[in-house]
Amino acid sequence: MKQLLTFFVIAWLVSGCVSTQSSLPPPHVIGDGGTEPPPPPPPLTDNPQQALVIGNSHYEFSPLTNPDNDAKDMADALAQMGFEVTLKTNLSHQAMVKVLDQFAKRLRDTQAKDSVGLFYFAGHGARSSGENYLLPINNAQIKTEPTLKAKAFHAKTVLRRMEEVNKGMNIIVFDACRDNPYEDSRTLTRGLNRMPPPVGALIAFATEEGKTASDNSDERNGLYTKHLLDALAGAEHQRIEDVFMQVRNSVNEDSNGVQVPWYQASLNRAFCFGGCQ
Repeated sequence: MKQLLTFFVIAWLVSGCVSTQSSLPPPHVIGDGGTEPPPPPPPLTDNPQQALVIGNSHYEFSPLTNPDNDAKDMADALAQMGFEVTLKTNLSHQAMVKVLDQFAKRLRDTQAKDSVGLFYFAGHGARSSGENYLLPINNAQIKTEPTLKAKAFHAKTVLRRMEEVNKGMNIIVFDACRDNPYEDSRTLTRGLNRMPPPVGALIAFATEEGKTASDNSDERNGLYTKHLLDALAGAEHQRIEDVFMQVRNSVNEDSNGVQVPWYQASLNRAFCFGGCQ
């Protein structure tokens, strides 16, 4: 009898353990090949002013001080000017491709005649064979000009994608001419090439062709973005050409002529930050 009672007690305990374990939720796996569902697509918006702001500071080779702060401060300034802003920092090459695709979709879905797309990038930039490239933070794999072409982000891709999906105005700002952007770049031709804008676009560079831009290690922002933020702070109802002209003059004066920003516009209508009066 005692043996039979012992058997029932053990059987009851075992069944209790099995029941408890089976009631637990399945394991939650995150990572490559895991079961984490993809994030939902960004919601549609009726805001005709869309901006994508990227700042890359944490480079594997030659990290930078300012781009993180530059991007965050630019995102805040543009939001105050009425833009719907997507802010991203410290992106790999794959991540840069992905966020540009998402931004292009938002621009396409806006479908407004007066739509304005704005792309801002702060970080390392380089040129090769006359073409401009924006560097992702995983630049340790970029050793030579051939690997630059394969593993960096072609600047013309930004312009082409924006032009394809947005028939309104497109604004592109590159604060991306820092020195020695990858390991074997010391013999690289300095600075970025000028990119003539298509109709309806404005393209701005932190410095003129063949020169490099300042990374202010002692200040929150790089020299160019510092003055761009100052100009935007007082830019309400100012035409965009006047804003970038002010930035060029301020950076030129502050750097004693060492850094002279450049921009070119082929606009087909007036645009003012905060609206034209």
